[in-house]
Amino acid sequence: MAQTKTSITQSTASLSSTGSDGCGTGIVFDEYDERPFLKDLLVENSSAIATVKNAVQSHPLYEPSRYDDIWILRFVLSHKKDTDASSRAAIATMEFRKEHNLNEKDLRGLIKHFDGAPFATAGYGLPYGDKIDICAKGDGVVFAMPDENRDVMQYIFLSKMDMHKITETMTRDDMFSLSMYVKEALHQVLDGITRKTGRLTKIMKFVDFDGMSLKRMSRGYLSMDASVNKELEDFFPQMLAGLLVIHAPKWINGIWKFVRPLMPKRVVEKVDFLPSNREKIQKSLARFVSKKNLLEQYGGENEEWPIPYLGSYFR
Repeated sequence: MAQTKTSITQSTASLSSTGSDGCGTGIVFDEYDERPFLKDLLVENSSAIATVKNAVQSHPLYEPSRYDDIWILRFVLSHKKDTDASSRAAIATMEFRKEHNLNEKDLRGLIKHFDGAPFATAGYGLPYGDKIDICAKGDGVVFAMPDENRDVMQYIFLSKMDMHKITETMTRDDMFSLSMYVKEALHQVLDGITRKTGRLTKIMKFVDFDGMSLKRMSRGYLSMDASVNKELEDFFPQMLAGLLVIHAPKWINGIWKFVRPLMPKRVVEKVDFLPSNREKIQKSLARFVSKKNLLEQYGGENEEWPIPYLGSYFR
């Protein structure tokens, strides 16, 4: 299941062998695709990247082939060119990855939905994922790659997730470990697409409140989830394209006032509440996913359901 560091490096290299700018690869980009080109970002941030590289390359864990300019770029962008903050975060991340042996594992092929399906049935799953899986009623959390050359989608259908059961089933340490492995697996996928297409690629999260009731919301779960994500945010920079709330109920303001102070500031800045109108939703999402690949329920043309496990593309 897991791969060695060498095999992961070779896998990444094969993805980037077509050129870091995505030119001449035969990839056709959607006219609404607004992802910035790597070649432009690397030029615009070259001075900051060089400063950060100079600060981290003396660290005993630094590996030039692994922690290259593209890897450093996400830290520079996340910290808005603050090279001191970027350097501290990059060094802390190298140490974090060493502590948890993340460089030794290719987790892409383990990504499955949290859909209540036993791991034994799927044949695989991320560590600790089985604990949250039993709290899902159907497709509660869906990881999708509708277009292999664009952003990854994560659909969260709250009405299908038992928040109270999650807090009873999982400790904070469990949630931390699961979130870490999910973020690492998605980082590996996004980094591969970024290097293959030459465009900075992220994940778009959809939080759908359709059918959700206030009594099924759990402040304990929301606090734990926000706390864990805040602790992990510096180790996985520039991964989130946006967090879109769909079918927001009238009582959402009270929940938002409670959750907002707990969430990382960078995440709060990317939260957007979309109208329930399918056509307006589709137009809002055009820059992230083509109409052809967007789910039909959100104004797209994709009627495929259930969506294949994201991990199935890497097995």
